[in-house]
Amino acid sequence: MPHTTILEPLKADQWFVDSPGFSEFVATAKEIIASTSGDRTATLDTLEPYFAALLKKRDWLPQHFAQPNSSSGLGGDIGQWLLYRSQERSLTIFSLVIPPDSITPVHDHLSWGLVGLYQGKQEETVYRRLDKGELQGFAQLEIIDRYQVKSGDIYRLLPPDKDIHSVKATTVFTPSISIHVMGNDTGSILRNQYHPEQRSLRSFRSGYSNTPYGD
Repeated sequence: MPHTTILEPLKADQWFVDSPGFSEFVATAKEIIASTSGDRTATLDTLEPYFAALLKKRDWLPQHFAQPNSSSGLGGDIGQWLLYRSQERSLTIFSLVIPPDSITPVHDHLSWGLVGLYQGKQEETVYRRLDKGELQGFAQLEIIDRYQVKSGDIYRLLPPDKDIHSVKATTVFTPSISIHVMGNDTGSILRNQYHPEQRSLRSFRSGYSNTPYGD
């Protein structure tokens, strides 16, 4: 069953990137999210062109948010760097940095989102959950899609059918970097990590590489 993590609002929006282009995108995203609150497909449709424009810019992501992280909550030296978090935690933007040939665990997000590749290449494997979550610790998944992602490509997360995946960096010498625009505080909530071959799952909190949980 879905987790229901209760998080207190923050004292204010949190900014980790100081860039006019990034600030403009955040302002636009907040307006779109508010105006399409009853239809998250409309949120994704409206927001995606602005996100695509941000991905094309090369001057807004600081280099230290484009690095792997040896103490990653996702394992495999995968960096998950928080770039922005709204006071209500209803919008977070972070970079996910996957070293060459590393792969994320199979995981969910429990929120709508847009993921765009900023650098490198990836292979995304998308899963569908077949059981109803009635048996604790048990989950039966099937692969419903697998495709290659290149720089500038965007894909959507929309529970329940488009929310579970794993991502592998298919670059040789440099990490792949994807930017996540999410409708929750993804790194702070409890969500699920799946083991498809064992038909099992466990709760986990991925955290962020640059800010501790609860901060």
